[in-house]
Amino acid sequence: MANQYVQADDDIFHFLVFVHRTLAKPFEDHFRGKFTSLQLNALCVLCAGEPMTMSELAASLHTPRQQMSRMIEKLYEEGHIVRSLDKRDRRKIRISVSEATAKEIRDGREEFDKALKLAMEGFSEAEYRDFNAAVRIVNRILTKIPQKD
Repeated sequence: MANQYVQADDDIFHFLVFVHRTLAKPFEDHFRGKFTSLQLNALCVLCAGEPMTMSELAASLHTPRQQMSRMIEKLYEEGHIVRSLDKRDRRKIRISVSEATAKEIRDGREEFDKALKLAMEGFSEAEYRDFNAAVRIVNRILTKIPQKD
């Protein structure tokens, strides 16, 4: 039984390494010189969801609030972030991605998607379908894992 857990741990570890090397790093490299990895992660989180407070964003990225605050201020000064008052609690400020930066992220994502498809040209139709199905399954499962704040 213990060997089963060791195998699962190894599988998860190798999965994370391969995902980083094969998917995350090349995506980050597309934005090299424009955004740091943390900035890109923050912008992608904001692009994928609703506006959030800086504290919520810091918690979602497991980043110290003070570090996140400095980074968000820099992104705001550069025009990448938009601030707005929370409709339910006017004391809170919500942040979101500017339209221009959202377009830049979308365009980068589309270029990355094209590069990934090109890299997968040697895949059979069945392998490509399996890859897409696996991504959908992992995404669905990961959304059910509670996030730590």
